[in-house]
Amino acid sequence: MNTYLQINHLTKRYSTTTALKGVDLCLERNQVLALLGPNGAGKSTLFGCLLGFTMPTSGEIFLNGRPVKDAERARFGYVAERVAFYPHRSVEENAVFFAELKGFSVAETERQLKRIGLASLRKLRVRQLSKGMLQRLGLAIALCGQPDLLVLDEPFNGLDPALLHTLQEVLREEQARGCTLLISTHTMSAVEPLATYVAILLHGELAAFGTLPDLRSKHGADKSLESIYHGIAVQRQMVEEVLV
Repeated sequence: MNTYLQINHLTKRYSTTTALKGVDLCLERNQVLALLGPNGAGKSTLFGCLLGFTMPTSGEIFLNGRPVKDAERARFGYVAERVAFYPHRSVEENAVFFAELKGFSVAETERQLKRIGLASLRKLRVRQLSKGMLQRLGLAIALCGQPDLLVLDEPFNGLDPALLHTLQEVLREEQARGCTLLISTHTMSAVEPLATYVAILLHGELAAFGTLPDLRSKHGADKSLESIYHGIAVQRQMVEEVLV
């Protein structure tokens, strides 16, 4: 395995709370990782450590076999679950402003707005956008400059079926280009056709990690990703109750 991203025993403590408990993950380039877990499981903390927003208490993150640095993080694209824009400015003005902060041209910004299906809405005020449109605007900005790694937190929220299909196609194009994707979502049916690997976080610990075929071989060949997730979560809860 030619490892691109490697997370070694990542731990993060906040006072008396341990958000991550020795998480180990590794991915090859241009893979799609579906990161699953309930609210409070540690998904956002893991993303924060990867993106440099927060420092881990212990553990290491490697990119191409070396500790990840800010210069490499500049080649990452990130879309938060709640994207903050200037509400009284237009879609185009917001996109150009944030893309230029990262050194990307107006032409590149317009290309991504068109690609993500927002070109016809570029003069619309951001305050008029739905939650799904806000997510698409965040993604258009994150796609500028052909990032090496895309980190997406709940990218499928508020999307109708047609827009969901468009987004899935864009993400497939990014994977084919060579981009590595980490997608955290509760919409498991949306990420299931895309995921090459699945990681399930429960109470800050990695409860399962592997390809979807691997997980199906262990938990049921005909099961959906959502069914596998719920089965692992229930099994974990039963073990914890026995230990208590």
